[in-house]
Amino acid sequence: LSRDCKVEVQRILHQRALDVKLDPELQKRCMTDLGKWCSEKTDTGQELECLQDHLEDLVSSCREVVGNLTELESEDIQIDALLIRACEPVIQAHCHDVADNQVDTGDLMECLVQNKHQKEMNDKCAVGVTHFQLIQMKDFRFSYKFKMACKEDVLRLCPNIKKKVDVVICLSTTVRNDTLQEVREQRVSLKCRKQLRVEELEMSEDIRLEPELYEPCKSDISRLCPNVAFGNAQMIECLKEQKKQLSQRCHQRIFKLQEVEMSDPELDYQLMRVCKQMIKRFCTEADARNVLQCLKQNKNSELMDPKCKQMITKRQITQNTDYRLNPVLRKACRADIPKFCQSILNKASEDSELEGQIIACLKLKYADQRLSPDCEDQIRVILQESALDYRLDPQLQMHCSDEISRLCAEEAAAQEQTGQVEECLKGNLLKIKLEACKKEVLNMLKESKADIFVDPVLHTACALDLKHHCAAITPGRGRQMSCLMEALQDKRIRLQPECKKRLQDRIDMWGYAAKVAPAEGFSDLAVQVMTSPSKNYILVMIALSVCVLFLVGLLCGRITKRVTRDMKDR
Repeated sequence: LSRDCKVEVQRILHQRALDVKLDPELQKRCMTDLGKWCSEKTDTGQELECLQDHLEDLVSSCREVVGNLTELESEDIQIDALLIRACEPVIQAHCHDVADNQVDTGDLMECLVQNKHQKEMNDKCAVGVTHFQLIQMKDFRFSYKFKMACKEDVLRLCPNIKKKVDVVICLSTTVRNDTLQEVREQRVSLKCRKQLRVEELEMSEDIRLEPELYEPCKSDISRLCPNVAFGNAQMIECLKEQKKQLSQRCHQRIFKLQEVEMSDPELDYQLMRVCKQMIKRFCTEADARNVLQCLKQNKNSELMDPKCKQMITKRQITQNTDYRLNPVLRKACRADIPKFCQSILNKASEDSELEGQIIACLKLKYADQRLSPDCEDQIRVILQESALDYRLDPQLQMHCSDEISRLCAEEAAAQEQTGQVEECLKGNLLKIKLEACKKEVLNMLKESKADIFVDPVLHTACALDLKHHCAAITPGRGRQMSCLMEALQDKRIRLQPECKKRLQDRIDMWGYAAKVAPAEGFSDLAVQVMTSPSKNYILVMIALSVCVLFLVGLLCGRITKRVTRDMKDR
């Protein structure tokens, strides 16, 4: 249209958006629906909003004309004069560049959505923007930018799907499958993939924009999170924190959501919001899917923001509840898990956590030195992290919560977790009453025996001695631990007093562990011998025993089976 004609059309559209009586077509087709659903909505602009809210309930002729008007609004939100008036402060502060454009192609609404939580955003504007987002979910055509970027992909890959949320799921599933299968050419076009990411990020901000999650969790929301706001992903975070108390359907949906977020942390709205500055500081070069991994590696930096650090710990706790929530571990241990932990997999259900059972199984195999190199590296990282913070070990927390409250309350109450709770449990091993907890502590001792790096207290105490006496020893598989044990026995070597004391404590604990939890098989026995402080003595004695047995066999065989000369001559 010419510029003058366009201005005139916009003026008429603005008027009709304020009062449906000025739109003869709408008035004619929607008279019955207006009386049925919107008779009490008499304020300016309320009638159209009401019809949009009941879009799915309208008769087809009315639905068509309301849909067309909503589609126009998505292209030029300035048609909705009431919303523009309410959002004036935030438009002036953050969106004035796109608001001044002669032709709006959905940029202004996208800007308002992105700035929904700025201080200039008032309640009226926030409600209006959220309402528009909810209306958009009814039909992908109501999101102008999404429609223009993806309409060809939708027709080709997701025909007969109308609801925006279903279209997003369809397209994102296609992208995910193509990525996992490493296909040469993605089926979803590049421009659509870019806009799809925008839509996914917007949906992750408010649970109401994800009906498949919102519907099964409605009762849980009113029961567990009645006073929590929907925006800023606060409601989703509340449900995650109350996960053990959720209904089965809601729990399954939350588990699926976490699985997606862990494989693509950019979709974790709270993590990206709380750690926004830390991601800029530490992870600018990291791939989007490796952001959480990068944050974990920098978690203990002095420059790390405390709130971000707390959020990272939350995500680590979640990851350790189930190997499926840790994509890096899942990939590294894809051969080891079915090989060593099949019995646990057989009992598992698809949508509920295994409470760290698979990781606990892999930890034991790590102590036995039976894992593949890639899996061993990942389990070592998990052991190092959980050795500093007991909350990262679901099995320990589950079985030892009462004992921690009774024996180690002071250590558990500390803000900074530095392995003191684990050290307290080891020191009070004889006082632990619960057998399940005692077993977990014995497992910790077994793991630390296999690698000094998973025993932070001992590693800190012996750092200098490791540097001086075991620098040439390759870390892992208990080699450096054996080196320290040999140094402890060697009277010519003087270890640091703290290291000597800690080592002696560990030897006493291992001795007790061997008594109460003897080797269950030949592999356990071999590991106990190889990591024993008396390894050389035991091996020499075994070798001597074999030699003596061999000699006795030779001599006794000659005596008991003597052959007469006649037999020899024959």
